[in-house]
Amino acid sequence: MRLKMGLLIKEMGKIICKMDILPLPLGKLSVMSTVILGQKKDYTLNEKVAADMRNGASTGSIAWLILGGNEFMPEKPASDFDFINRNIKKLSVASLASVLNVPMKDMATLLNISYKTLGRKKRSDSLDNLSSSLSIEIANTIAKGITVFDEPEKLNRWLQKENKALNGQKPFDLLNTPTGIKMVNRILGRIEEGVYS
Repeated sequence: MRLKMGLLIKEMGKIICKMDILPLPLGKLSVMSTVILGQKKDYTLNEKVAADMRNGASTGSIAWLILGGNEFMPEKPASDFDFINRNIKKLSVASLASVLNVPMKDMATLLNISYKTLGRKKRSDSLDNLSSSLSIEIANTIAKGITVFDEPEKLNRWLQKENKALNGQKPFDLLNTPTGIKMVNRILGRIEEGVYS
């Protein structure tokens, strides 16, 4: 059962805005800023993802948020083609690690680069093409998982649990290769369709 909470914003006794609030914790989160009604308000990544999910956003849009939103790419992607040949920065990897609730050491392993190399990079330094592509594919898989499970905690538990459909391996451990990502996506698709996996 899901509880729906609401927030009414009043100004001089008149309701000027009504917002539905759905809690969507995503581990350690960065804060993104946005402007509403002429006033600056800070929103966490989970609030942005929750709003996009309520509005029926595509997994590409959710992946864009997971990778850092405007810091990753100035505008929301119109299609998957917007992700092609885009070298991502270390800050996008840090944002992805926050959503997955894993340390950067584990992210380095997923991206097949040494932890020292990743650690030496500045937040604004770009990764190579292969690591960038893997990061984008992992973010798309996580975005799909969030839409399937509705709650990131459930997704993170599922990622860390051995899965019979994956020969007893943890889905998280398979995210370091394109083939493994494809297998995890296939299982998420089966879960989405209601097939026991």
